[in-house]
Amino acid sequence: MKTEDITTNSTTIELDNYLLSNEIKNTPSLSIKIPIILKYLAVSTFILIVLNLLVIISYKMHINFPARDKFFFNQENGIPAFFSVFLILISASILGLIALTKKKDKDDFAKHWVILTVIFISLAADEMASIHEFLGDPISDTFRFTGFLKFSWVIGGVLVVAVFLFSYLKFFLALSNNMKVWFFISGATYVTGALGLEMVGGTMFVDNLDFRNQSLAYMLTTTVEETMEMIGLLLFIYTLLNYIKTYTSKIKLVVS
Repeated sequence: MKTEDITTNSTTIELDNYLLSNEIKNTPSLSIKIPIILKYLAVSTFILIVLNLLVIISYKMHINFPARDKFFFNQENGIPAFFSVFLILISASILGLIALTKKKDKDDFAKHWVILTVIFISLAADEMASIHEFLGDPISDTFRFTGFLKFSWVIGGVLVVAVFLFSYLKFFLALSNNMKVWFFISGATYVTGALGLEMVGGTMFVDNLDFRNQSLAYMLTTTVEETMEMIGLLLFIYTLLNYIKTYTSKIKLVVS
């Protein structure tokens, strides 16, 4: 072999290594302490559950303390509602990050990730403004449903979930088996709480009574409902972070 050939090959190898090194350096780096973040979020959830139970006890024993309504799960614009919005926005942010990388990679399911991001931003807005309840009011006023359909917005909710499941079937089937399990568990937990327990609560809710005077059974049902929603979101955040770590090569996730 000629000396010139050896020099050329050496230069090529050095250039390849240089390009590879630059590619690694230019890879977006996301340093996240997953166990610590999830621990803090889980502890916060537990504290809110305990405070909510103390509020329920205070309602039933007629014991008043400052700002107690703000910690009740079934109170709009309370601290638990803001915490749920916070969890939803964390999910939306991670989904958006994944969507950007998928679009750059021209992934077949890039559009699905973008739509998921939009859905979660919409969920955050709905959690803040209770849009679903306003949309359900015309149905309630027209048909006067009772029992499981008393909160009539669940009818639209079930239809939306059905359309979503049909539209995302291929997306779901393309996931790895491990991701399928976690996506299913987190989604099922959230939807069971948001829709299933809401329907159960409809059988217990008494009109013309404010939230402080509803039955203990109803208050505990709403507690389980909101708890399942929060747990579902925590599981989804865990799922998305692990998806980034395992399957998204364009994002360097540093787990410590």
